[in-house]
Amino acid sequence: MKAFTNAMRRAVSSVSIVTTSGEFGRYGLTVSSMTSVSAEPPMLLVCVNRNSVAHDAIAGNGRFAINVLSARQQDVAASFAGSDDHGPAYDFSSDAWTVTSSGLPQLVNPAALFECELDTAIAAGTHSIFVARVTRAYGAEETPLAYSNREYSVPVGLAAANAATMSTKTVLEAHRA
Repeated sequence: MKAFTNAMRRAVSSVSIVTTSGEFGRYGLTVSSMTSVSAEPPMLLVCVNRNSVAHDAIAGNGRFAINVLSARQQDVAASFAGSDDHGPAYDFSSDAWTVTSSGLPQLVNPAALFECELDTAIAAGTHSIFVARVTRAYGAEETPLAYSNREYSVPVGLAAANAATMSTKTVLEAHRA
């Protein structure tokens, strides 16, 4: 198990908040396990721990939104991961939230938004894999937030990363001379 978790720390993932609202309650939860399943029809999946308070509400409400966080929304990610370091945990009361036309909680200015109808729930270990049909998708010109090695970051293209590495090498070589 330790080898698995150490290896998973090296994986890079997007950071999203799954939100739901309806008869079974209004909840949100930070996740790093969301991915596309199909373009035709548009479908995605998200993995949610079955011990999460949001799990049963997502299953019961049968619909949810995936708010893909922008680089500026790190504090919101921490809040919906259960941290109260930057205000109350799981707090929808801030002005960072609005509601979609179908009544789902939506972040203001996410990198992307997917409104979904639950298609299938599959039990897998400690989690459920929720496979959903995307009913609305929206993408913005925002830099997405990434997560790897237990810290947040932003994706950087290889050209920029190589240029930064070359600049660092040049500075180090000049310092050694």
